[in-house]
Amino acid sequence: MNAAKKIRRFIEEGHDPQQMQVLKELATALEMGRSFDLSLLYDIDMRYFDVAIDLLKDWRFDHHIASRSKLLEQLLTEIAPEKQAKASESPADKPAASKAAKPKK
Repeated sequence: MNAAKKIRRFIEEGHDPQQMQVLKELATALEMGRSFDLSLLYDIDMRYFDVAIDLLKDWRFDHHIASRSKLLEQLLTEIAPEKQAKASESPADKPAASKAAKPKK
C-alpha cells in the first residue's frame, strides 16, 4: 500500500489528530508545491514519520516518472516533424531526382 493510501486510512480511522495534521500538511505541501517545515517531522511518532518518508519517496518517484513522460513527449514532438517532412515528399520527386543522377549513355 502506498503512503497516500495509508494516510487516507489513518484519517478515516481517526488516528491521533496532531500526528495526522503534520502528515496532511506534508501531503498538501508536496501536492501544491509549497514549502514545508521539516522540523515538524521530528515531533511525530516513528510510525507516522515512516509514512511521511514513504510519502516523500512516492512523490519523488512520481516526479521521475512525470519527467520521463515529459521527455518522451518532447522527443516525439521533435521526431514527428521530421517524419512528416519525409512523408510529405511526393513519390514523383524521388524518381525524377534519381533519373537526373544517372549518367546518360
